[in-house]
Amino acid sequence: MQHRLVAEDKSVSDLLSALELRGQSWCYSDLGKEAGFSVPPGDAVQFHTVLHGAARIACAGGPVVELGVGDAVMVLSGEAHALRTTPGSVANTHAFLRDEVSVDIPPTIAIGSGTVSARVLSGRLRANWPGEVNRTTLPSLLRFGRGAGSESGGALAALLRPEALPLAGIGPGSAALLTRLAAMMLVAGLRADPRCRQLFAPSRQDPITDALRLIEANPAAGWTVERLARSVGMGRSNFAAHFTRQVGRAPMELVAEQRMEHAAGLLRQGKLKIAEISEMAGYGSEAAFSRRFTRHFGMSPSQMRNRARIGGEARPALPAFQTLLSGRMANGAAAILRQRAPAAASLSAATQSPAGILLNGKRD
Repeated sequence: MQHRLVAEDKSVSDLLSALELRGQSWCYSDLGKEAGFSVPPGDAVQFHTVLHGAARIACAGGPVVELGVGDAVMVLSGEAHALRTTPGSVANTHAFLRDEVSVDIPPTIAIGSGTVSARVLSGRLRANWPGEVNRTTLPSLLRFGRGAGSESGGALAALLRPEALPLAGIGPGSAALLTRLAAMMLVAGLRADPRCRQLFAPSRQDPITDALRLIEANPAAGWTVERLARSVGMGRSNFAAHFTRQVGRAPMELVAEQRMEHAAGLLRQGKLKIAEISEMAGYGSEAAFSRRFTRHFGMSPSQMRNRARIGGEARPALPAFQTLLSGRMANGAAAILRQRAPAAASLSAATQSPAGILLNGKRD
């Protein structure tokens, strides 16, 4: 019988060669003095680079990152994020980046009024990840450029001249060329990570633990039981049964709970509109979000925000954005695992399976 190579037997080039980016959804966004846009959670890898001015990007689960001319970021996690020219800028949904729109030459979309404060080139791309990838170990966000440090930023500087991306976006066929450049940047960024082999061939853990990490890292994603099961390499029915026994509640119950806790933390900060929080919590309808929130907490979103403003909320406000650590576990899921540790130990061997590929789906 011919021996089949496993991840540990493959070279880094073998692993990286299986990574692909596809799609022709590229656009320019011209942002006014106090303007911004948001991107809801979804399947795609999102690419943004600043060509003029300055902007800041904030992901649902991470810090605010300042971007200047020549800086680029790739959001690998599929989580909701927003780009703004100022901290208080309104960031409505960017319709072009929400849906896949194939173009030949990137169109220019004006956002806000007045003088253009920042020009951003963005792409919405489909990722084909190598089969060995465990998405809980991938970085949520890769940054390239002058402020990115000596690893991924240095990789970009060595591969591309500063004007490469602006020139690639001009003329027929530019969308295809931009996608190829983005794929090269992604490979370079992951290759520069000292943990590259571990990112592509991580040591296996209990798949239920992996599922909890995925939910905790991006509660707004369009999780279904089938998608969670596939992401940790299990069948739907087997996964649902083991998850419920090990965690003590059904998968979608925990997803809904984590979404509510995430939304509550954003409300206590008092910096975003309820409609924005609704979208960042994975709900396409503000009304549906408000109904679910009220049932969960016994008060409406506006009531919780008002209580926090007047000091009646006993729990402290969360930081503006938590650190972007792929696969990290926040307090909720970590506590669940501690409570269920004996059960986890007994079921771990029975549920071991190679990780699958996670792609976000429809909203709850």
